[in-house]
Amino acid sequence: MRTHPIQWVRFESVASLNPLLEASLLVVDPQAWFAARGWLTANPRSLARAESLDARVLDSLVHTPEMLDGVERIVGLGGGTAMDTAKYLAWRTGLPLILVPSALTVDAPFTDSAAVRRDGRIHYTGHVAPEAVIIDADLIRTAPAHLNRGGVGDILSIHTALYDWRLAHEHTGEPYDAAIAQQSAALLERLRAGSAELYAVSDAGVRLLTELFCEEVYLCLQASSSRPEEGSEHHLLYTLEYLTGRAYLHGAAVTLCALLMAYLQGNAPDELRALANACGVEYRAILDEAGAAAIRRALLHAPDYAREEGLPYTVLTAIELTPARADAALEWVKRNAVSCE
Repeated sequence: MRTHPIQWVRFESVASLNPLLEASLLVVDPQAWFAARGWLTANPRSLARAESLDARVLDSLVHTPEMLDGVERIVGLGGGTAMDTAKYLAWRTGLPLILVPSALTVDAPFTDSAAVRRDGRIHYTGHVAPEAVIIDADLIRTAPAHLNRGGVGDILSIHTALYDWRLAHEHTGEPYDAAIAQQSAALLERLRAGSAELYAVSDAGVRLLTELFCEEVYLCLQASSSRPEEGSEHHLLYTLEYLTGRAYLHGAAVTLCALLMAYLQGNAPDELRALANACGVEYRAILDEAGAAAIRRALLHAPDYAREEGLPYTVLTAIELTPARADAALEWVKRNAVSCE
């Protein structure tokens, strides 16, 4: 059983990096670097811009000797792309790792593998444990509020993922741990109870989302799979990104996909929508950005994508996803989507 990710977490200022930066490779996205400069008085030994999770881009960073010369650790500063880029580099080089999310948009700072795209398809690669994950609420609040609110998508996905896990157990005999499922469902209740703090991106909200991410990741480790948190909703998002060749803001996008799949599961979609709205997730923006036609195409192709990738059994396998069903799910989401100010 791997380490509980909460043991990596330090609730402290990003300024604590200053004594370490001169011997570090800082993997950063430009907005996060700009936001953090008020706290960071030292300069890193090397700087790498996190732009893409494409395997060829990541490998080109690994094979840039001058960037790694004299570097004693990898520091990731930014959103999900920066976190996964830093994790990949630390895994490939064996160097110590520190992660500093500038927004809580995804659970990536707390997982021990890196999301990598190969031929447009997401794969989770490697195993790396950071020295620390620094959570600075003041830094996190420099990001637009909707980015942090959207991070709850990787908790909202528990709603549809647990349904799929139980469905797989009933239809295929796949092992199912009721105790872990119950603990995962309890995270949704904590999310509901703290939705006002999460919406406000308060200190309490930042701490709660951090704890929820850590608990969700640890439950997946206990289950030896992502079943407690990942199901048809993530599979649909992987399909959408593969077909469009685009990466969407993960939390909001996985929330939109969870709503669509909850509707198709017949799994209390209105309840999930109300919780997403209470947390302020801007899933409507993903609907507008991707377009209904692309999402409809992804819905219809998702069962094939799941089979091609050998993804676990979900409702995508269990039902015949006809054009009429896809249209009904899309119409329900469009009819009920709200913009969160």
